[in-house]
Amino acid sequence: MIQYQVYPGGRRRVVTFSYDDGDARDRRLAELFRRYGVKATFHLISGHYREMGAGERREIAKLYEGHEISCHTLGHGWGTMMPPMSLVREIAEDRKILEDIAGYPMVGMSYPFGAYSADVENVLRACGLRYCRTTLNTSNFDLPEDFLAWHPTCHHKNAQEPCQRFLDLLDVEWSSPLLYIWGHSFELKTETDWETMEALVRSLAGNPKIWYATNAEIYDYVFAQRALRISCDETVFYNPSAIPVWVEKDKARIIEIPAGETVCLK
Repeated sequence: MIQYQVYPGGRRRVVTFSYDDGDARDRRLAELFRRYGVKATFHLISGHYREMGAGERREIAKLYEGHEISCHTLGHGWGTMMPPMSLVREIAEDRKILEDIAGYPMVGMSYPFGAYSADVENVLRACGLRYCRTTLNTSNFDLPEDFLAWHPTCHHKNAQEPCQRFLDLLDVEWSSPLLYIWGHSFELKTETDWETMEALVRSLAGNPKIWYATNAEIYDYVFAQRALRISCDETVFYNPSAIPVWVEKDKARIIEIPAGETVCLK
């Protein structure tokens, strides 16, 4: 029996953070995450950067270094209240600006106001986006069934109980793997808010059983696992992707399959 619930380095749990809009307080939050070795995805409204010159854009890229820059549309409109052509323009222009800043293709987004529908998902798919976060908190730790309707675990204001539950379940075999926390940095208004946020990050950081990843890294890894080609007798594994992946065999052995390589257990 082969199971996918193993992540880089043989870890079994994943933590990601996701923050919207691109507020000035992102600078302090991104540095807080870096200090504790935690990764986040920052979904930016690119209209804020439209008129910036090359030097200013390089500064934005540096601000989010070590994290992921992701889409949040050009003007933060309600996607469910737009004609498809307008939504395509919002996403396409968003991608162009953010890709110029980040230096890599955009693969994800978060829905402005959390507004989405099947029609909106179809537009995102046509625009080349692979995942999109909603604002529907699940309180659970499941991977998404649909990455274009990726529901987070909790908002950071209500994260204490889910975080403690996640940590309590680290060694429980049947527990789901992903703690996903989201919010806006502008909600951190007082020093007490920042102290609470730092305590939350500190409680999760530095655990060898946890993989700290951006949204895109999680998406890429899950689909690289699913792309594995496995022989019928489960002894030969070919990884056609560009990243190494891990699987578990017979609940007893963790196997690494390097990028572009074949592993034979015979």
